[in-house]
Amino acid sequence: MANKKFRYNPHTLSFDSVDIPLRKKLANLAIRFLMSVIFAAIIGYAYSYFFDTPKEKILKRENAELAVKFDLFEKRIIEAEKVINDIQNRDNQIYRSIFEADTIPTSLRQGGFGGINHYEKFEGMRSSDVLIKTATLLDQLTWQVYIQSKSFDEIISLAKNKEQMIQSVPAIQPISVGDLVRISDYFGYRNDPFTRNRKLHHGIDFDGPKGTPIYATGKGTVTESAFSFFGYGNVVMVDHGFGYKTRYAHLDKILVNSGQKVSRGQIIGYLGNSGRSTGPHLHYEVLHRNHPVDPLNYFNDMSEEEYNLMVKNA
Repeated sequence: MANKKFRYNPHTLSFDSVDIPLRKKLANLAIRFLMSVIFAAIIGYAYSYFFDTPKEKILKRENAELAVKFDLFEKRIIEAEKVINDIQNRDNQIYRSIFEADTIPTSLRQGGFGGINHYEKFEGMRSSDVLIKTATLLDQLTWQVYIQSKSFDEIISLAKNKEQMIQSVPAIQPISVGDLVRISDYFGYRNDPFTRNRKLHHGIDFDGPKGTPIYATGKGTVTESAFSFFGYGNVVMVDHGFGYKTRYAHLDKILVNSGQKVSRGQIIGYLGNSGRSTGPHLHYEVLHRNHPVDPLNYFNDMSEEEYNLMVKNA
């Protein structure tokens, strides 16, 4: 039986039935439906706030698995970086040292990724911070491996040319041990014999009789053979390759020409007193990568007593 509404009539002292218009019934029904929807939405929001939906549970589980995988991947990259760092240290301190190659600076090995944002494509993604961090570590490792590979290529090339390097590096005295009278000046700071000012002496001075044979101390190519107006007098410069050059100054006579190939032990001139000199002697220099170095470190054909005497006097 349909529900009816009644209204009390005080005049008849009875209840009269009340007819509700259809429009009002529909309006009441709509209000009830709307209230039900709002109530259901509130209940659903409250439930989702405190409890995960099945889909959210799946996504969270997948995110947790991805986080673990990224963490393991990051640890492997860090372990690989430790290995490459160890190789880099050995490369600089051992391999490149053996072949007298310049060490590779840390700034070059580490590289840099400034300027353009290389990881813009990751921005806005879920877990973008993890993706960017992992990509950065991987790029840095890739760069270090690339630089180390180039270094090994250079070391391999130097190793293949080791025999030529041994023949080329200046390794004997420019004057025979039997012809050596004395060494009057060593590499280092001294008082200039002309100005009396303290300055760096770039080589070693060998005293001896005028006309004493002067020998090339390593295989190379003559790059200078002329009279120098900078105090060297008659001077010969030999480029030995591998970053090495030698200079022979104050010669009495030059026996080689610019561009000529010479071998270790070949006579290139005779001891003299030309140029800015206080007496017959040979001024001998060794340059490595255009920087003067102590020639004393490159003598290996002297007797032990003579070598020890030079070290003591130096």
